[in-house]
Amino acid sequence: MTRSHLYIKNMCCNRCIEIVGKLLKKAGYKPVSVIVGEIEIAKSLSQNALHKIREQLHTRGFDIAEKTDDKIVVRIQGLVFKYLNEITGKNDERKNLSTYLTELMQRNYYHLSHIFSINSGLTIEKYFIRLRIEKAKELIILDELSLSEIAWQLGYSSSQTFSTQFKKETGKTPGEYKINPVPARVHLDKLLPQNFKQHSYKNKQLKN
Repeated sequence: MTRSHLYIKNMCCNRCIEIVGKLLKKAGYKPVSVIVGEIEIAKSLSQNALHKIREQLHTRGFDIAEKTDDKIVVRIQGLVFKYLNEITGKNDERKNLSTYLTELMQRNYYHLSHIFSINSGLTIEKYFIRLRIEKAKELIILDELSLSEIAWQLGYSSSQTFSTQFKKETGKTPGEYKINPVPARVHLDKLLPQNFKQHSYKNKQLKN
């Protein structure tokens, strides 16, 4: 059976998966699978069909990646999100992110990192850290776990390591953030490199 595999820009969370699935159905196509950054449809697609799908995706800020580098960036984003989910609550022996990406994408990590940085303005490591910190903010605000449990949930080697990285990224310790959650967390459907770049730019302007 012929299948079409598309890479979708600006997907970054489970909510995006749900939205893209609905948009595909609205365009008249039932996807075989939808994961962060990728969709599969059980038929070949004409240019007219792609146009219909793209029109629906555009209504919610998504797009089809066509250039090779764009597809690589989209795949990396999806795998980094998957990696974060996989390490959550599993603070035992696990592969580091570079090994994880290299094995799944069958490409040299330096090459992947270079493409990602050039096209997104962030290193893969920085992107992962910021996803992790935003997830930490969410867990702190929910107030269902202790700070040490949050550190463990997110795969940090210790509470101190978590606290150090959190303060470096937010200017506050996790305890201080719990009392006064500013800066506000970025919702999962906004966790894209371009959003982080815009946020950083605004912060720089405020400081000047």
